[in-house]
Amino acid sequence: MTSLQYYQTIFDKAGDAIFVHDIGSVQFMDANEAAVELTGYTKSELTQMNVEKISAFQHGFDLHHALRKVQQAATTKDEAITFEWLIESQDQRHIPVEVCLKKVEIENKPKLLALVRNISEIKKYQYALQSKDQYFKMLLEHSGDGIAILDLQGKLLYASPSLQGILGYRDRFVLNKNVLTAIHPDDRIKVRQLLFKKTEQRAVGVIHYKILHHNGKWRHHEATYRNLLDHPDIQGILVNYRDITERIEAEEKARAREKQLGHMSRCKTMGELATALAHELNQPLAALNNYVGGSIIRIQNGLANTQETLDALNAALNQTHRVNGIIHSMRSFLRKGEANFQIHSVSHLIQELHPLIKLKADQGGCTIHYELSVSPIFISADETLFSQVIINLVFNAVDALQTNPEGERDIYIRTWQHNQHARIAIADNGPGLEGQNPEQIFESFYSSKNNSMGIGLTLSRSIIENHHGYLWVCEGESGAIFNISLAAQERTKCI
Repeated sequence: MTSLQYYQTIFDKAGDAIFVHDIGSVQFMDANEAAVELTGYTKSELTQMNVEKISAFQHGFDLHHALRKVQQAATTKDEAITFEWLIESQDQRHIPVEVCLKKVEIENKPKLLALVRNISEIKKYQYALQSKDQYFKMLLEHSGDGIAILDLQGKLLYASPSLQGILGYRDRFVLNKNVLTAIHPDDRIKVRQLLFKKTEQRAVGVIHYKILHHNGKWRHHEATYRNLLDHPDIQGILVNYRDITERIEAEEKARAREKQLGHMSRCKTMGELATALAHELNQPLAALNNYVGGSIIRIQNGLANTQETLDALNAALNQTHRVNGIIHSMRSFLRKGEANFQIHSVSHLIQELHPLIKLKADQGGCTIHYELSVSPIFISADETLFSQVIINLVFNAVDALQTNPEGERDIYIRTWQHNQHARIAIADNGPGLEGQNPEQIFESFYSSKNNSMGIGLTLSRSIIENHHGYLWVCEGESGAIFNISLAAQERTKCI
């Protein structure tokens, strides 16, 4: 085989399409088998054509642009130029190709050698990637959540397009700026300590904070963050954040509404006790009047005996203690204000309610049985709110027992500790649930009593849930049992 035959074979059998064409006319002088397969034309047909004949000129790949590429390759010394082109085959298929164009000497005449590679598959994958990229971009732009990447100093390295929708800022105006300057001063130290502390790699944390919106208003945010400093594609703190301002405001309104309903309910309870309360206060006040008045008369008439007078005054003092106890219990129960959680003894809280419970029990002809734990049990609670729950449950029990015969109306208040939980049960020997759904009776405005607003049990459950506890009801051997479970606290934490 001669050298010419050897090189002709390499030319014909090459995997990529090869065209040889004239510089001036861009007429094809020769083409290999791969060029024939690519275009669908025979070799003889190709050698009668120029570049324009196999180009998708309607898409801008016309003779004018082809000549510009030819001129660029012809004037570039010893270097090839590479560019993308769109070929139109004989069957009118459009085929994206990569062209490597280089000036060569053939038989001492300058020609252009074009190596053409079909890049249809590459383009397909590129388009798929671009589509996927656009898909995720659209998701990020219209997502209610935002994504940010921060460095260890708090500088914003990346912000997703949803930043503008969430906080009103365009990313180009805030990139490379420190986000801590926009955090509310009350939260700034907390954010720095949580976000930039040395945590286990890729451990996820949650943080709440207030941040300044572009409109000048503070917004509540909730964010999850993860340390990805050693991740090659992230190299920072990854933060997923969302605006929860509306949720916070709704919760605050619900708490305010609940507080208002709670106060209304307590006032209603005291209204129900008004007659009994007047009677209960009248007795000690009358006795107090007798003791003090009698002592004054004796002293004025010179008949006072020191011991008798002291006994009378001590008796009067005891009556003032009784009055003070009732008034203190009533005042605490009616208190209206912000929740004040402290560590309390369960037994002490219940014993403080004894005067009010006794008033209602006596009024309804009921007997209260206290079965309080001998060992002290402590809980974190707001005294007024917790007291309201106990009063609601006991008063409901008194009302339920009115169908029982007199002398057979018993209510049991029990406390005990089960594992790490304080348990309180209010049980009675009344008619029980009488087929009522145990969950339905906790629904708002549901009541089996004609004169009830139906908010007592709903309010009670809400209060216990705000204490991170549970309130439920079940049937006892006779009557119903309302159960409360709260986390028990260490005595050393007692205030």
